[in-house]
Amino acid sequence: MIEAATSNFPLGAGFFLSDRNRFDLDWKNDLFSWRYRNKLTLQRTLAVRSYHFIPYLAGEPFYESQYSKWSTMSLYAGSLFPVGKHVQFNLYFEHDNNTGKHPNQQVNSVGLVLNLYFSLENQ
Repeated sequence: MIEAATSNFPLGAGFFLSDRNRFDLDWKNDLFSWRYRNKLTLQRTLAVRSYHFIPYLAGEPFYESQYSKWSTMSLYAGSLFPVGKHVQFNLYFEHDNNTGKHPNQQVNSVGLVLNLYFSLENQ
C-alpha cells in the first residue's frame, strides 16, 4: 500500500519546487515493514521554438524500518517531454546509494516512463 502527498511551490524566474512525501507499507512472509520517502524536485519549463519540455533535478532519501535508519539516497536528473495533451515521456538518469545492506550498494540507471493522462470529465 502506498500513501503520498505532494506540495508545490513556485519559486520565481520560472522555477518550480515540489515536495512529495510518501509511505510504502509492505507485508512479506507475515512480516510488516514500512518505508518513508521524501522527494524534492526542482524543475523549469524550457522552450525550443514552439516545443516545451521540463528538465528537472531531484533528491529522495529513504528511511527504512527494516534497517531503522535513512538507508538509501536516490538522485535524479531528467526531463519530461509532453506529446500532445494526454501523453508525456519522462527520460531520466538515477544514482542510488543504499547503505542498508552490507556492503553498501551503488547503482546507476537510465529510465524511460510513459505517462498517460485521462480525464473523468467530458471534453
